[in-house]
Amino acid sequence: MALRFVTASLLALGASGAPSCASCSFELASLVAEELNLKEGATVKALCEEDAGVGLKLLQTGTGRAHAISATSGTAPAAAAATTKAAAPDGGLVLAHIPYNFGHTIEKVAAYGTGNQAMATYGPVQAILNSHTASTESRWAVVKKTTRSFNDSILWGHMNPDLFALSNVTGCPLYYTPGKYWPTEVAEAYFGNKTIFGMLRDPFERLVALFRGNFAEYGGSYPEFFATCDVNGAVRQMMTDYLAGDTYSVGCTFVPQSEYFDAPFGIDIAVDNRLFPDSANKLFTERGANNLFVNTEDILHVTGCDNSWAGDLDCETKSLVKQVYARDFALLCEKFGYCDQSENTCIKGVPQMCPKNLTAKALTATHCV
Repeated sequence: MALRFVTASLLALGASGAPSCASCSFELASLVAEELNLKEGATVKALCEEDAGVGLKLLQTGTGRAHAISATSGTAPAAAAATTKAAAPDGGLVLAHIPYNFGHTIEKVAAYGTGNQAMATYGPVQAILNSHTASTESRWAVVKKTTRSFNDSILWGHMNPDLFALSNVTGCPLYYTPGKYWPTEVAEAYFGNKTIFGMLRDPFERLVALFRGNFAEYGGSYPEFFATCDVNGAVRQMMTDYLAGDTYSVGCTFVPQSEYFDAPFGIDIAVDNRLFPDSANKLFTERGANNLFVNTEDILHVTGCDNSWAGDLDCETKSLVKQVYARDFALLCEKFGYCDQSENTCIKGVPQMCPKNLTAKALTATHCV
């Protein structure tokens, strides 16, 4: 599986000031290679060479790339940090990772914090964790070695080696599978008695992100549509395939978000993806999770066909989306008061997630009742 993300800092920094792939990756590779019985640096070296000159690799589902985070990111505003210290660093929270809802960003910050050091560690660690030769024991050894210097590290979702097992129901790793399908003993160990939270995203806008990601094994690749940025054709194909029974393909990315709210082990607190990262930071602050704060520069997001958005979907395509994700739209109305299904949205708090010419695009956007 492959997933490519770019951080906002690249736009301002280019390659300057970013930790190089070689410097961060080989140091980590030498640290953990013995755990996987690999030649020193071999795995990460290959990844660096595959995308030479881009910078630090971010491997979330196998192979992919991300640009390094700006050194200017780091601490939360004083107002956010000045909360009562929680009994636990996670604020009594645990993440249910709904694919394509900024879960990797949250997991990275939870495990390693913010800034250059977080990215320099997280990217190579993900490369190691996703190795097909890795066992649960070797993954835990890697995680323990790389988080030991960070205070209050939290291992959510993809950072928890116990969740790499494949679900008997979905065929996806547990970290992408709705909790109701997990083996009971694994779910009880991970979720425990904590409050489960998850990001809830507008289905139209989310499918646009899947299209823009353009990865064959995570969200799907539609080259015939991507070449001309035909998001409408791609999303219509996605929904046609799903309705034909392609339910759990490409990393469970088409599973309705509502299924992650179903009992047992369903989401207790829905966090508004439209307002990310502010919405997540608000929750962390309210729960006293003082070390959890997502800066804009920390956010991992897709890129490509940057001017494609929900307003480009025609009414026939939107009708299919409403059919597949009826419960998701109902949740958006119930949780956040977003009850107008004709509304076209984008995430204004995340760079490159709205068209540059949004005002002009809004004038020609579809509004389907």
